[in-house]
Amino acid sequence: MPGKLRENSIGLKESMFQGVAGAAPTGAAIATLTGAAYYAQGSLPLVAFIAFLVVMLNAVIIRRISAKVAGSGGYYGYVKTGYGVGPALFAGFFYIFYQIMALCLIALSVAVFVPPLMGYVFGITLPSYSWFPLLLVTLLFGLFVSVSGIRGSTRYTMIMAVIEITIISAFGIYILASHPSINTASVFTTQYSLNGISGIGIGVLLMYTAFSGFGASTPLGEESVSPKRNIGISVVFTVIILGIFFVFTAYYFTVAWGPSLMGQYASELIPGVTIINGFIGKAAAIAVTLLFINSLLTGTVVVTNGTSRVMMSMSRDRMLPSGLSKIHHTHVTPWVAASTVVISAILIGSISVIFMGGFNAFIFSATAATLGVLFVHALINASLPPLDRKFSGKFSYTNIAMTLVSIIIFAFIFYSTFISISLPVIAGTAVFIGWLLVSAIYIVSKRGKFPTITIDASD
Repeated sequence: MPGKLRENSIGLKESMFQGVAGAAPTGAAIATLTGAAYYAQGSLPLVAFIAFLVVMLNAVIIRRISAKVAGSGGYYGYVKTGYGVGPALFAGFFYIFYQIMALCLIALSVAVFVPPLMGYVFGITLPSYSWFPLLLVTLLFGLFVSVSGIRGSTRYTMIMAVIEITIISAFGIYILASHPSINTASVFTTQYSLNGISGIGIGVLLMYTAFSGFGASTPLGEESVSPKRNIGISVVFTVIILGIFFVFTAYYFTVAWGPSLMGQYASELIPGVTIINGFIGKAAAIAVTLLFINSLLTGTVVVTNGTSRVMMSMSRDRMLPSGLSKIHHTHVTPWVAASTVVISAILIGSISVIFMGGFNAFIFSATAATLGVLFVHALINASLPPLDRKFSGKFSYTNIAMTLVSIIIFAFIFYSTFISISLPVIAGTAVFIGWLLVSAIYIVSKRGKFPTITIDASD
């Protein structure tokens, strides 16, 4: 019989900040926004705002679902309760896929952006092979903290998230207040976007990655106090905090750099640090560098926590090998699943750098991760109407409308991706499609062979 996780280990405040920390806010501001800026250019704040609205719609849907279903399965459990085993396997496989790709993205953010940061801020030149030890240490740090215990890991990530957002926002307020002439509303239009609406679409795709940890609390239901109440609240809170932070950060980075000059923004690799150094000084640049590294390390903890618990839940259902549900006897954490996730991320991240180079590997992992996120959230959102019917005996027209709107938005973002001619975006899309086909073949080949799973409201 698989072990159980420790109930009532974390409260609302720890749960609320898991998604914030999982997004690695400083890391996303310095790194992920750079990828989005490559396509959105001077319209980056518009892209951030659109992504905020899309993610908020998903957060509202998740809150409604989590009021009915809460457990260690997270999104996998939501879809399982709404539609059954087959669609739930798609959700589970793609949750694991995009979370591993997100771990790659976080680790590559360190491997790709820290060497130039060290040179720019500290005058230290790292050797060309430094990307590998940086990648390895980043991922192993997340594994160590995650396996050490849910209470300690969630409190650590909560404290780090508060510190990051407070300092980066304070720098932005100072820059805008001390240089009021740089403020402009034109950055909230398509005026500066690369290739018009297509640039906005791909920018939203990559910007969505910055929010990708927003549902990090959903797999913690088994360990949370009052999960059917607290998980939904934590997800909505996370999106509000991240939305305000990313829109504000995208705005002050863009206007400080110059909206018409954003074509060169991504080529700088660390433009956010350059801006803060230029407007505030070296001490602030050093602070941001340290926050950037710490932010990404914190993000690996959150992603490893969530992914390992979904993998463990699928193993309990006998959808994955039974060894993945093993619980550490002292720390009461799914250590085998966590180790599997991290080893997979190390292999994928290393191979992508070897074949694509650092920045292209970063864009590749961001694209694959975000397509996986969108696909899983489409499945989750589509499960809301049948959940209404299952628990209340009728459909909610409001919930049906929200589901349809979210899926239409996802379709637009997918379309913008598929018409891209950027090699790393195409590679990320190809990997996504490949995983989709492999998952479909596996599920169809096992049809009728999966064990019967009892579906109930407490899963």
